[in-house]
Amino acid sequence: MDEHSIRRSLLGTSLEEKRLYRARIQKFRKCHTLYVVLLASLATLQFIAISFFTRGFLLTRQVLDDVAAPLPQHYGKFNKAVVLVIDALRFDFVIPVEESHPEYNANYHNNLKALWDVGHHNGSSLLLKFIADPPTTTLQRLKGLTTGSLPTFIDAGSNFDGSVIEEDNLIKQLYLAHKNVYFAGDDTWDALFSPFLSPQSKPYPSLNVWDLDTVDNGVISFFKEHLLQGTQSHRRDWDVLVGHMLGVDHVGHKYGPNHFTMREKQLQVDDFIRKIIAAIDEDTMLVVLGDHGMDHTGNHGGDSVDELESTLFLYSKRPDAWQYSDDTRVYDTSDLGRYHRKVNQIDLVPTLALLLDLPIPFNNLGWPVKEIASSREERDTYTRMTLQQLGTYKNTSGMVTSSEKQIELDHLWNIAMEDPSLGPLFQQNFLETCKDLWARFDFWSIGVGIVLMSISLVLLLAITKLIPSIVVSQMVFEFVPWIVVMSIISNACFHGVFFVFQQPSFVENTLWCSLLATAVGIIFGTCIPIFDRYNIKWIAIRFFEDSSEYWTRIGVMLLTIHALLFTSNSFTIWEDRIVAFLLISLGMLTLYEFVFVPKRQSTSALLTATISEKQGTASGASQSKANSDSFPLTRFARLLGAYHSIVLVVCTRIASIITICREEQGGYCTPTFTTETNYSLWAMGLCLITVAMIPSCIKGYYNLSSSYQAAAPIWIDIFLKSFLFTNFTYWTLTALENSVPGWSWNISIFKFTISRIVAGFALIASNVGWMMGPLCVKLNVRNTDAKSHQATILGYSNIYGAQYFLLVVNALMSILLFNKPLAQVSLYLMCNQMLSIIEIFHLLKLKENIIGPFALALLAYSQFFSTGHQATIPSIQWDVGFILSEKITFPVTHLAIVLNTFGPHILTGLAVALLTLWEQPPDVLKPQTILGRLVSNCGMLLVYHTVLCLSSFLWVTFFRRHLMVWKIFCPRYLFAAMSLIVVQLVVTFGAVAFASGRLIRQINDIFWK
Repeated sequence: MDEHSIRRSLLGTSLEEKRLYRARIQKFRKCHTLYVVLLASLATLQFIAISFFTRGFLLTRQVLDDVAAPLPQHYGKFNKAVVLVIDALRFDFVIPVEESHPEYNANYHNNLKALWDVGHHNGSSLLLKFIADPPTTTLQRLKGLTTGSLPTFIDAGSNFDGSVIEEDNLIKQLYLAHKNVYFAGDDTWDALFSPFLSPQSKPYPSLNVWDLDTVDNGVISFFKEHLLQGTQSHRRDWDVLVGHMLGVDHVGHKYGPNHFTMREKQLQVDDFIRKIIAAIDEDTMLVVLGDHGMDHTGNHGGDSVDELESTLFLYSKRPDAWQYSDDTRVYDTSDLGRYHRKVNQIDLVPTLALLLDLPIPFNNLGWPVKEIASSREERDTYTRMTLQQLGTYKNTSGMVTSSEKQIELDHLWNIAMEDPSLGPLFQQNFLETCKDLWARFDFWSIGVGIVLMSISLVLLLAITKLIPSIVVSQMVFEFVPWIVVMSIISNACFHGVFFVFQQPSFVENTLWCSLLATAVGIIFGTCIPIFDRYNIKWIAIRFFEDSSEYWTRIGVMLLTIHALLFTSNSFTIWEDRIVAFLLISLGMLTLYEFVFVPKRQSTSALLTATISEKQGTASGASQSKANSDSFPLTRFARLLGAYHSIVLVVCTRIASIITICREEQGGYCTPTFTTETNYSLWAMGLCLITVAMIPSCIKGYYNLSSSYQAAAPIWIDIFLKSFLFTNFTYWTLTALENSVPGWSWNISIFKFTISRIVAGFALIASNVGWMMGPLCVKLNVRNTDAKSHQATILGYSNIYGAQYFLLVVNALMSILLFNKPLAQVSLYLMCNQMLSIIEIFHLLKLKENIIGPFALALLAYSQFFSTGHQATIPSIQWDVGFILSEKITFPVTHLAIVLNTFGPHILTGLAVALLTLWEQPPDVLKPQTILGRLVSNCGMLLVYHTVLCLSSFLWVTFFRRHLMVWKIFCPRYLFAAMSLIVVQLVVTFGAVAFASGRLIRQINDIFWK
């Protein structure tokens, strides 16, 4: 029988009851809507705080729109050039490596021999180590390679969405010199230089790392048409021919360098380079270069040695085109080229400009490679031309404001013009000066961000913890109107004042003025109702009273330890181990509680701190239920709690084995989350086991409360099992593609079909079904004698929790598709951990204690690390963005990466409501009371993430001059900010706005009294 039958069987439907029901539902709807608006307002305040801090901390550099003018004299050596960019061409890929070397690997050593063979037998080639500036993402490297300027960290997020470079650059100078630039390859070039490239150019989508061949084959085909097989007249259609191949980089991302596919790709590139060398003439220069390297996992984006060391190769068929250093030891390739001569990537810009008879781009900071000058006179000419450009840039930019530094640089420039051998000294000093000046932070914006985030934390604490939830449910009718009114007033005041008087520098335009005014309005609008009822002294006393409870102190201790990790780079890089340790420690404490302290009465029970009949009924609970929560745990409850504690500890320990390693962890960490292990036979076997285990695990928890009724079997036995099997099929096909040598079948269409069907079901169909489907209850009617019947509602005691968890199952399905096999195993363990945490704190009667939300927050971070992530840019699994499409498609590509990266945070953001709803019968608390307590637990989860975000703000600012700020502290702050944003959105619009309100109304519609 369904819920409508239950309603007709159990409840009266008099007109008076209907009128009361409609009035109560109307009040609940209004209260629920206002709660959502209140949480959204606090979320907006935090987003504004993050925006201000990010604006002040992430550096930007001064870019001038000036364009270098051509010089009257001619100084170039070549009329044409072929430029071949091999993405991720690490330096040790192109030099000879002894097979006896301990780091020798046949998959990526001694395969790409063309550059060394030509250099060894021909004096017209130059092979150098090419040092990139971090961040080592392609877009930033291309900017540096063409402008001669330095990238900034904030540009790294633009790698998905490049825009045309407005500052002076080599491609623009070629265009102004009326030279045809033909291009084929990575479409980042088209995004950056489209106005200056020939219409004949053929860009290809670049970010689909699953595709190893399309871009490379396109470049080879384009070069065949315009160089390798073209006639001499056909060749003259272009002046510069550019190709950007991605195969080596994509193999690294997909498989890692230690894979047989890397050897195949390198051999293809080697053959291609040899054909280019044979095809060019003496008037054409060949430049082969890499934009960055790759680390041992095949990723890049950071600043490890393997990521920074790339390759630069200059070749000409003219004899003695380059003048080598007298000290031949600088070209030593032994020991993986450790001591080989190196040049900065920005040095390529003046080098190519001088060789091709172009003006050096106006914003250039590089220095020409000294080997390109064939005589001392030519070297002096190149030096003076570069000094003129650097001096013009320095004087025009006016960036050097210190008189002492200005005098020092002017002196170095003057003596370098007289003695060109001192030119590099001026360039190095000026470069360091620019780096220092561009590292100046906007402390006003940083301060505003920190202050706003601190205030948002205090408001969250006051509203969701310090003030009783039943009082907040009454105050919410005051909060929202005040927030709206004060936001309007503050915007009018701020804009009026700034219109009359000069506005501060950190509020430079209308947008930032509006954001600051809105934040102030939200703060005042929230504070007015609070201080209308309470004072600061009461709030402070309440805070310390709440902190005196045992489990509250445990929660505060866990949060404090986690937040203090950011005080040290060593603690930050080992956060994965520390978080797992904290979660295991919590499991051991709960195990101790169940085993050794069985008679402790609840000090933070479901209903109130001191339970009495009066307080119980006032809060909406029955007297018997109110008193039952103060009873000691039964023997069965202790055994069940001990079991769940052990499950939590064991699953956390097993999940922590799955990890990737940061470069800074060195030999103390052994990565288990690699391409090889993910697609190994044993990993796929574990995935197959989880197909059966996940439904079985969830079914076991449902059976504890007899909730495996109606909707539950449909979701778990049919929907979930079908999804898991189909998902396993998809990843099995992916594993076969990745691990079977010589796999030649093209199954991409089949894979896309599977993934799109599965994603459509998990993201859309299942949630629509949840909205319209039945509850997890069943009316069991049996005859007691010939004339009477006895009815039992199975699943009644957990009607809220069982139904709500089906929504969490929907989210789990959506996230599983976009996670690799070992991550799926970890998410299976997370399912057990999550349900165990909910059961533990239900048994301990700690539904309103901060320890429950804090435990879920710890679980989210622990699972973030055990699903193959670290708080670093290279660890982002970009390849999952192409599970649903071959190219970047908004929003599916971005959604896939978000679900992969923040999956655990999304799951816990939804599951936090279960701390209130699990084992919550509908006759104990009124709907409005349940909503208030649910919001309170959601708020505590937000408090945890807010504290971490605020801590990262403070310590990344404190360590702003630390050597590791951009490698360790800044990525961690970015991750903390993004985590807070994701959790805020999930909690506010997922858990509270969508799921909880609808579920409470649905159940209240059946069991209203």
